[in-house]
Amino acid sequence: MMNKLQSLLLKKELSILHDDFSNKTEKLLGDELWEISADGSTHNREQLCAWLKNKAADSRWEIKDFEIKELAEGVALTVYWAKMSVPLVSESNGAIHSSVWKKNTKGAWQMAFHQATQVS
Repeated sequence: MMNKLQSLLLKKELSILHDDFSNKTEKLLGDELWEISADGSTHNREQLCAWLKNKAADSRWEIKDFEIKELAEGVALTVYWAKMSVPLVSESNGAIHSSVWKKNTKGAWQMAFHQATQVS
């Protein structure tokens, strides 16, 4: 059974992936956010926002094995397996995703870092 923080951060991860890009989505992304994608390339917050705005509106990912680890007060790591399931089922074996979430000065959780590692 998920604890409260685990449930909250899963909801935020799914919101970023599944919801239409909006001001609400953008508020989940920290100002210094950066990502290492499954192909090893790096992306900054601006590039991630552009990708989220341009992805297919009906894109959905299957997520399994969602876990969190509190690293410090107001800092948490999420780790999970994900694979695109809609509009097309990915032919890959999916990827292991990890995100670092930090509470901002207003007490809201924001993603500070994200990495996807392709599963072979």
